[in-house]
This record gives sequence, C-alpha cells and structure tokens, in this order.
Amino acid sequence: MRKRTGAIAVALVAAWLTQVQMPADARPGGRVEIRVDRGPLMMADGIPAPAITPEIFGANARWIDDELGAWDPATQGPAAGFADAAKAADLELIRYPGGTVANFFDFKKAIGPVAQRGCQTSGGFAAVRFGNLPAARNGFGPDEEEKLVSAIGAKTMVMVPSINQTAQDAADYVEYMNSSSDGTATNPNGGTDWAEVRAANGHPAPYGIETWEYGNEPFLDGQRYWRDADLQTRVKQFVEGGWSRQTAASTTYQDDDGLFSGCDLVNRKASTGAPGQTYRTRYNPIALPSDATAESGPIAEPVLTVAGAQWTRVDSLATTGPADHVYQVGTADGTVTFGNGTHGAIPPKGAVLSIEYTTGRQDGFLDFTKAMKAVDPKITVCSGWGKPEFVDAMGKRPYDCIGIHSYTDQVGGDADGAYDSTELYQQLMNASDRPTQELVALRKQLGKYFPDPRKRPALTVTEYGTISQNGPTGVSTPANFAAMQMHNVYETTMLIGQVSNGVRLAINSNLNGGPNADPAKRDWGNILGSPPGFGITGRSMSLTLAAPLIGSAPRQLTVRNNPVLPDQNYAAVVAAATWTRDGVRLLVVNRSLDKAMPITLDPDVGPAVKSARQTTVTDDDITAYNNDQTQPVQPATTALRKGHTVDAELPPHSANLIELGY
Repeated sequence: MRKRTGAIAVALVAAWLTQVQMPADARPGGRVEIRVDRGPLMMADGIPAPAITPEIFGANARWIDDELGAWDPATQGPAAGFADAAKAADLELIRYPGGTVANFFDFKKAIGPVAQRGCQTSGGFAAVRFGNLPAARNGFGPDEEEKLVSAIGAKTMVMVPSINQTAQDAADYVEYMNSSSDGTATNPNGGTDWAEVRAANGHPAPYGIETWEYGNEPFLDGQRYWRDADLQTRVKQFVEGGWSRQTAASTTYQDDDGLFSGCDLVNRKASTGAPGQTYRTRYNPIALPSDATAESGPIAEPVLTVAGAQWTRVDSLATTGPADHVYQVGTADGTVTFGNGTHGAIPPKGAVLSIEYTTGRQDGFLDFTKAMKAVDPKITVCSGWGKPEFVDAMGKRPYDCIGIHSYTDQVGGDADGAYDSTELYQQLMNASDRPTQELVALRKQLGKYFPDPRKRPALTVTEYGTISQNGPTGVSTPANFAAMQMHNVYETTMLIGQVSNGVRLAINSNLNGGPNADPAKRDWGNILGSPPGFGITGRSMSLTLAAPLIGSAPRQLTVRNNPVLPDQNYAAVVAAATWTRDGVRLLVVNRSLDKAMPITLDPDVGPAVKSARQTTVTDDDITAYNNDQTQPVQPATTALRKGHTVDAELPPHSANLIELGY
C-alpha cells in the first residue's frame, strides 16, 4: 500500500443507519449534529465492521484495444500520462480482463508473442455481443496487465469467464498466474505446465493474484448466454453447472440455433457448397443422448436441418455414402462437420443451416472454485452473482465472498420529455441510498445462513456506478452525465455505504474511457479521463477524500437533526467517521441541491482540538465536469475554528473531508 498523508486508524458508519430524523424546521439552531462515538460499528448482521482496506480504491478495466489506450504496445509499458494519473487517483486494484465484454475471454489466446495470439469473442457492451475481436485487439493480456499494475503500485483481481470455459480452464489460469516455475515440472493442475509457459513468456516468478471472481452479471438476461431464461433454473445452473437446450426459439438472443466459425458468433453461416465444411455451435460442449446422467435426465438428440430438411447425426462420416444427408459432431468443442461428397453429402451452396442441441455439462461455481483452489488453496474466489437468489441457492454451503454489482438505472426523461438538470439531480439522489440498502439486506441474509461470523462469506463490490437507460420518449442521460458533479456526490454516497457495511474491495465502473481524437467526444465519466492525457476526474477527487479513512475498523457515528429534503426521500447528510487518539476524520456528503448544511462535529469526550480543516470537492454547477479544456471540479481546503466541538458548513451538492487533530 502506498503511503497516504494523514492516514489513521478508522472508525465509521453510514449516517442514515443511526441518525435521528427531525423535520427541517425543527432543527435546533439549524445545525446538523454529528457525534463520533468510541464504540465499534455493529453492522446489520450483528458483527463489528472489519478494517477498511486500500482496495476500496479499485477500477474495472476492459482488456480490449490495449485497455482502451492505457497500454502502449510500442514501449510495452503504460501509455504516457497513465501511471501518474493512476497514482494521483490512489488506484490500488484493477479488475481484469473486465466485465461484460470479457465473458468469453480465453487467457490462453492472450499470452505469448502478440503477433502469435488468437482472436477472442466479445461478451457485449464494450464491443458487439458475440462479435469477433481479432488478434490486433488482443494485445493486452495477463502479462501486460501485471506490468501495468506494477508500474502504478497496484494489484489485479481477475474475473474468470464462465462461458465456453471450463473449471479446468480456470485452474489453468490460476496456475499460469500463481504457480512456481522451477524447471522440474511441478505442475499442480496436470497437462500443460502453465507456470513454465509463463516463465518462457518472460516472467519466471508467480504473480500471486489473491482475488478471483467467477462470472459477470449472469442474473441479467443479456448475460445469461447458454443458461435458461427462468431465474431460479438459471441460478441453479450458475451454482451447480448443468445443461440447457438451445433452439431457434431461445429468448433474448437471435441465432442460438446457428452454426458459426472461429470467434465470430454473430454471423451464422450458410453452406458454401465446399466439401468437408466444419462449423461450430455458439456454446460448447454439445451433450448427446449417451451423455445422460441421473443429474441431467434424458438428453434429446441434436436436430440439424439443411434448408429446412433434417439431416442425421453419425458417429463417423467414414462409413457413409455420397448421397447420405449426415453430419458429425465434436462434443467437446461444439464442432459440426459435413461430408466431402464421397463420405456424406455436401450441403448445397447457400443452404440455411440450423441446429437445435443441448449444451452441457457446463461447469458451475462449485466446480470452478474446487478446481481453482486445488491449484492454489490461498486464493479467494467470489461469486459474480451477488444477489439474494444466489445466497438462497448456496444455502449453508461454504464460499469465500460474493461480488456485488451496485448500480442504479438512470433515465434522461419521462413521458413529458427530457429532464432538466434539477430533475436529473433529484432522480439520482433519490436512488443513491438503494445500493446501501441492498448491502444491508445481503449482510442480514448471509447472517441467517452462517451464524458463525468466522464462516460468513465476505461482501465485495466488483462494479458500481449508474446505468443510463432510455426513458419513455427515448431520452437518455446527457453526454458525460457520469462525469458531472451530481454524479460525484452520488458515488461518494455509495462509497460511504460500502465501507460502513464491511465491503472488502470496491471496483468503480470504470478505469478510463477509450481514446478519441475529438476532445469534445472523450469520456470523462470514469476514474481517469480518456487518453491521451488521462486527466484527473472529479469522481477520482471525490472518492479519494476517503484515503485517510484507510487502516482500521469502524466505530459508531450518530447524526441528529438531519433533514429529509422537501418532496424527496433522502436525508441531506451522509457521513462516515474515524475516532482515534490522534483525532477525528469525517467523510461527509451534502446531498441538498441548493442549501448549504451547517454542522457541528462532536468528537465525544476528547481533548481540545489543536487543528481542524475541511477539504471540499464541488462546483456551483451540478453539471460541471473536468475535461481537456477546463477543470472546474477541484478540492479546496480551509481551516476551521478549533474547540471541543467544531462547526463547519457543507456547500450544496458537495463531498467533504473534515480532519481534526489532537
């Protein structure tokens, strides 16, 4: 961990969990009273909140296109300006290879000489779902990622894809990253000695990746892929693995019955009329009736049609004649091969090809975890399904942690048209407590299944932010909405909720936007601005106000006379605090749109305060954001009057750090 100015042992709690609400006109003296108590913060499951780790400053990175320009392939190092910006943002953890886009990622195609690497398939979002990502977009592999984090003094956590990957593949990934290379064929996973492959690629020492996450957002229809549409069936498949029938009627996706080639799972193939055509299904493996088990039940035969006419599966084309309408499958890799005109007929040129099939057995979370820990028992494996239905599906079975994606959907307007900035702000603030409420509920739920706190899975937040959606009239949020000062207030509120609920790591969405030659089109709604330059965003400045809070376990915070704002459902002030023999640190947000909030901070029976200061991140304009031309959102520090209590004023829509020294 990098040295942080003023870092002290930490005590904190989210204000809305303990505050006493009073109407705004009943606030004595018009001041919000905040007292930092000495007792530990007891979380919703009845245990003290754990120490806060540096990994609350994390970001999600997408590996494609040299991590969207963060990596310079010419120098094989961070792009100019990236390392300095990442250090200024206190970046401690990068989630690699990303989220949705990495759902099909195959690490074996992303190692070794870049010129010899293969293509990848996109999971969507940052590139077309099921689309081909050519080798030219696959130059930022696991080894490049480790060079990047080494240059900025950070660490990596790995999202392990669950689509068209097996538990064995994941174990190979762990072996590549974590096993020792000793030249004596020590190979805990069998098969290829991946540690020796890593050494041959230029890094003999293991990387020692500690945190791994299985899957990304499988609870969303857009990321269920082979799994069933029914949520209860799907979560069981996610946990335990299983089988699923793929047909032309599959909901969510088009062409699940198609045949494809290479990494392109978008464009289904028609017959070329050539002999010996071989294609692949969208998902592998293919399960046949002979593969049926007591767990699977009967498995139906694949149904393949050529121009609407059904052809017959055979075990071998070698015994068939030139007019036989037959095909052969490779079950493990999902291949489908037609005849060459001598052994098996050739599908006519242009004929539409369709196959209904069962994919399975697909491995699940339990299989992946077991295989990965067999290679390195010290690793932590989190579930990428961080929802109540996963907790219920797992029941009392042990696991390390859940990876929660804390998002709220934001629209840019309603049936009457686009929101103005005030309406947009109120919509955002009204949603800002929801992620914290979800954390509280999950902690309570885990406590019921795991009464012994020592066995209770940990909470991690492996993505957080907002998702912009189109409103009823098709109006989305404005450009760079996620970079605006209103969004900084929202994200700081979320961070306070995370640390007050014992979240071990927090991955912001996202690290940086992609490069754009037009400065007006660059994406500033991330931890860092887009390349070139990687400017420091208001989001980064707001979140890093929490840096002095890193180091020890939370204590209690009591807030009184905190007004619920007129016609809204949220209180003005949200805070987290520390109390030690050295002083008090208070991370506090004022969510009021246009009213400053006077506060009195009571350190609770401490010595007289010798120093007091307030650092504020805000701008008068809630739509302001930093960019290449101007940087209006900046921290400003002022001295406060000292005493046994300290008065301060929180500007409207601001994030603040108040530091008292004894």
